[in-house]
Amino acid sequence: MKFSSIKEYFYKLYNICYLLTLIPLGVFIYLYMNMQAGKINILVQERNTILMLQIVVFAFATFFLTIVHLVIKKKMKVLSSKMGLGNKMDQYYYLSLIRIGSGAFVSSAIGLGLLYTGSEIFSVFFLGILLWMAFQWPTPKKMCVELKLKGDEKEMILYKRESL
Repeated sequence: MKFSSIKEYFYKLYNICYLLTLIPLGVFIYLYMNMQAGKINILVQERNTILMLQIVVFAFATFFLTIVHLVIKKKMKVLSSKMGLGNKMDQYYYLSLIRIGSGAFVSSAIGLGLLYTGSEIFSVFFLGILLWMAFQWPTPKKMCVELKLKGDEKEMILYKRESL
C-alpha cells in the first residue's frame, strides 16, 4: 500500500474497513426489513431443518473466525520480528483487511441463513459478528501492541507523527 503519512495510512485503512463492514450491514438490514414486511418468502419452513441450519451456520462462523484469528495472530508474531516500520505497516494493512473481510464474509453467510429461514436468531448471530469485527478493528494502539512496537516507532504510530 502506498501512503505518504501515518494519518493517510490510517485514513485509507479505516475507509476500507468501514466499507467492508457497512456493505454486509446494509444488505442484512435490507433483507431483515423486507422479510418483516413480507416481501421475501422464507425458503425453509421445517423446524428441524431450521435448527440444523442455525447450528451449522453458528459452528461455521465460530470455526472460521477462530482459525482466522489464530492464523493472523501467528503472522503478527512473525511480522513483529521484522525490521522496518514501513514494511510492518504494509503487512499489517493486509492482515487487518483479511480480519475485517473474514467478518464480512461470515456475516454474508449469516444473511443467507436469515434469507433461507427467516429465523430471528440470525440477527443475534449477526450482532455477534459485528462485535467480533469491532474487537478486531485496527487502531494505532492495537497496531503497537500486535507489532510489539517500542520507542520512536510506537510514538510515531500512536501520535501519528511524521518525525520526532
